[in-house]
Amino acid sequence: MTFDWSKYLKLANELAKRNDEASLRSSISRAYYGVFCIARNILGYKNYRGKDVHQKVISELKQNKDRLLRKSGWNLDELRRKRNDADYQEEKTFDKANAEKMVNLAISIFATFKLLKGGPE
Repeated sequence: MTFDWSKYLKLANELAKRNDEASLRSSISRAYYGVFCIARNILGYKNYRGKDVHQKVISELKQNKDRLLRKSGWNLDELRRKRNDADYQEEKTFDKANAEKMVNLAISIFATFKLLKGGPE
């Protein structure tokens, strides 16, 4: 049985409703990883172990011929930057608005994949 990465999106949404910064940071992180892993698998990088897998997935989406997938690539890139901040930058602060915005961004990327039936070409 394989893990359903969309469950990270559900968890991210739940964490974004809390008021403590650790939950809000974790929300952003889970939102990114949930939608990133879905994109990675759709694009055929499931077993790719290179350190550049995040950039490969984002770049492939950004360069896709479908406008919605290109937009998803740019959104995933923004989400990754926020995830990096949430995971590594202790001097930055995150509030509910930050977390909710990133969760909504992840959900919109996921919705694009569902709309296109899993389908970057």
